[in-house]
Formats: sequence, C-alpha cells, structure tokens
Amino acid sequence: MPQFRLKNFSDLAFLQTVDKPNVLGKLLAPHREYFKRQGLDIARLSNDDACARQLLAIFTKTVETLPDGLLHALHLIGEMSGEEGHERIVQEAARLGAGLPLLSHGMTSGDFAILAFLGHPELVRMCHEKAVARKVKRYYEYPSHDARRFGLGDFEAAISGLKAVLGLWFEGRRRSRASEIFLYRDGGEVRILVTHGGLFRADGNVTGALQFSRLGWRPQEHDSIIYDGATGILKIHARFEPDRRFYLQSFGQALAGDPAFFMDEPPYTLAPLRNGSLRLVDGICEARLTEALIETDSAKWRQIALKGDDVMETFNGLGSYAVPPAEIVRANFALRFASGGHPRRLEMRLPNIADYDRERDGEVYEAFIHANGFHVIADWRDEGVARQLVDAD
Repeated sequence: MPQFRLKNFSDLAFLQTVDKPNVLGKLLAPHREYFKRQGLDIARLSNDDACARQLLAIFTKTVETLPDGLLHALHLIGEMSGEEGHERIVQEAARLGAGLPLLSHGMTSGDFAILAFLGHPELVRMCHEKAVARKVKRYYEYPSHDARRFGLGDFEAAISGLKAVLGLWFEGRRRSRASEIFLYRDGGEVRILVTHGGLFRADGNVTGALQFSRLGWRPQEHDSIIYDGATGILKIHARFEPDRRFYLQSFGQALAGDPAFFMDEPPYTLAPLRNGSLRLVDGICEARLTEALIETDSAKWRQIALKGDDVMETFNGLGSYAVPPAEIVRANFALRFASGGHPRRLEMRLPNIADYDRERDGEVYEAFIHANGFHVIADWRDEGVARQLVDAD
C-alpha cells in the first residue's frame, strides 16, 4: 500500500545516517508514550544498527497507527531530506529571513531537515508544497478574454471564496469536502497548488495483532495551476477534464467576475514548422525536431507520424518525403542547453499542451516557443482579434 510508505524513514540506510539521540529524538519526544507501547524508549535512542532496525520496524509495520501529527512530519521531512531539499530550505529561509540550524561537521541533510522542521515547520511545509507544484509538467493552457492581468494579491483575495466552492465541487464528485490551496509568486507567475481527496479506497490489511481486516483510506491528490502574468494564460494540471473545466470557470469568476474569462481556445500552433528551420535563443545551442504528427483528411491516412534524429529536413524540402498540407498536431524537440548535459525534451500537443521541465530553465523553454512562433498571443489593440505573434528579429 504505497500511500502509507514513508520516504526515507522506511529506508534502513537513511535511518542509519540520522543522529538519533541528538536530533531524531527531539522530533519523537512528544510521542514517547506511543513508542513505549512499541517497545522503544525514546530517551535511550542510540546510533547503533539495532536502534535503526527497531525504528525501521516501527515506521514500516505500524505506520497506519502512527499519530497523525508525527506521520505528517515524517512525510514532509522525508521528502525534503537530501541535497535538493536542503538547498530549497536554505533558499526559502534566506528569502524569508528565517534563522536555520548551522551545518556543523557531521550533520547530514536528514539531520538538517529535522532540525529545520522543529524550528520552522511552516517553512519546510512551504518548501514541500513548492516542490510538489513544480514536479507537475503536463498543463492545459487557456488564454485570457481581454488584456486584464492579475497579481498575487488578486489571487490571495480570491482564495477564501475559491476554497469553499472547490470543497463543494469535490464533495459532489465523491472526493470529500477537504481541500487546501497554497499559492506563491515565482518570477512573473503565480503558482497555485490544490490538495484534495481522491476516491475512497480499501484494501485487505493485517493488523499488529495478526488479525485480518479491511483498511479504508482516501488518498491525497495534487492539482496545479500556473497563471502567467505576462500573457494572461492560465495553465491547469488536473487528472480529469471536468476538474480542469471547473478550475477554468472558478478562477475566471473569482478574478474577473466572468466564468468564461479564461477561454478554451488554442494558445499554440505548429504551423511555423513548415518554414523549415528552428530558431535558437540564449541558453539553447542546438534544437532538433525528433517527431511530428500530422492529421490529414484522407480516408486511408488519418495520421502521419514522422520520427527520426532530426525530421526538420522533411519540412524544408531536403528530405525524400513530401509532407502533405495538413495540420501538424504534435511535435517533439530535443534541445541542447548551453549549460551542458544531455538534450532535454520539449513536447507540444495542440491545442493547449506544452510539456517541459519547469524546474530547470523554464524561461528558456518559453523563449524558444515564442521565438519560433508557436505561441498564439491575443493582440487586444486590434479589436480583440488573436493573431500569430512573429518575432521580428
């Protein structure tokens, strides 16, 4: 049952690295009675192998009975233990001016995460929420109805009303009323993470008393919304189309008083591929088109897929195959960044999906999309008629 498996704290190698008497013991101390019932005295924790194995048994075999507060803390700390988690906590603390424990010699990243949580639990929670929000890569994108733009304050003012509406929506879809909205500014974007319940599930379970029973649970689900303040585009990640549609209308109503403010119109086009070349931008030293999917009106050939190391020559007339004059609906690119490493993937699917690594160099990907004319941006100075924005360089 993976939803009950704690990251790192169900790993013996990790538990062996943590300073148990001086660090982990501080986290577990408020729950000493629980651990006493499991045969472990928190006051007698040690850094030997036997203690690590005893903790491992408790964190894995009795995880469903752990106190809720401790289970939540172990989950957050486990997710933020490691070099990336450490760096994220340090940067967020610097931004907020929060004091953190000094990294003394012999303190591991796991020790640091525990001490940071004990001193600033909300800071660690914020770092975890941001990490979850940035992991999501597939977004459906919707342009604004007009030139109005909204900032972080507008979203903050809309949150209370949105939370109530979202709770009723998820309850009506048998996912419970519980929901939580976390938002923050990231450059010119406002990022929103919505945590809510999933459908109720149940599994057969063996209890600590070796009895067979039925264990019911409701998993958490995370939806992500990104608002681009420059273009006015709302980007939504959610598993199901009804949920995406509801977010689209709810945010339009909350921000602009109009459920149709964010339009279900295509923000992307792949027609510029027929120009036969790709334009590079600062940060990208090589770009190759590795796949293109073309939809035709032919009764025999509904779709044509082109795949290769670089199929751009097919569109510039140098290849042996003549591309039919039909719509290009999907394209995969291999982009080599000036910072080094293997080429990274960019996938675009019409009408409104762009998949790329927003964690690293998101602005560079956006610049590449814009420079090659793939982004359809509304020009509201021209009586609200959307047109293709072509880079004049």
